[in-house]
Amino acid sequence: MAMTDKQIDTSQDLEKLYSNRFDGDQTLKKRDVMWKCICKYFLQKYIPKDAKILDIASGYCEFINNIEGSEKYAIDLNPDITNFADKSIKVIHEDILDDKTNLPINYFDIVFISNFLEHLDSKEDVKRVINKSKQYLNENGKIIILQPNIRYVKGRYWDFFDHKTPLTEKSLIECANILNLKVVKCYKRTLPYTQKSKIPMHSFLIICYCKLMPISSIFLGAQSLIILKK
Repeated sequence: MAMTDKQIDTSQDLEKLYSNRFDGDQTLKKRDVMWKCICKYFLQKYIPKDAKILDIASGYCEFINNIEGSEKYAIDLNPDITNFADKSIKVIHEDILDDKTNLPINYFDIVFISNFLEHLDSKEDVKRVINKSKQYLNENGKIIILQPNIRYVKGRYWDFFDHKTPLTEKSLIECANILNLKVVKCYKRTLPYTQKSKIPMHSFLIICYCKLMPISSIFLGAQSLIILKK
């Protein structure tokens, strides 16, 4: 599917923005180590190992590369996605807000959205993305949202130029209610806000942090985890 001029501009901006923000192979390797631990010791318990998984706005594919599943899809507007996704992953280089996105309807067991909704232009776009995610789910499927919670991040939320829409766990729950989605779980504090938080990058300490949640998240957690189902 051909992209519009606006999508091309946005795609190029994303490529430049993330190449500057996550400068160097060492940074990406550290992020991969971090996500490997987060997936194994935190997120995998909510995701069956035989699940069909869709990762929305998958960026450098740290989640989708490291989570276990029987079938894995990654969608992102950034063209660099093809350089980072494992060969087993079905990559879709498109805008999730495009009405003609090439994704199967009523198909996935899990739709995962991490650190994406705050980048959208409006809460109406947030609603559209969650509603589209609902359409991709099979009958028993779930949406998992990992999201910076402005209640705890406060002013640091705006340190990133592309953050536009402030959200808390309560605003996301209200959106879910509007869309007739059931809230299965809601943790208002889980992971720290960024990889530059006080949590060390050593894998052993990250594993300890994950295993000690929710106690550890009382002190450092600034991201909410919300699980929704039809």
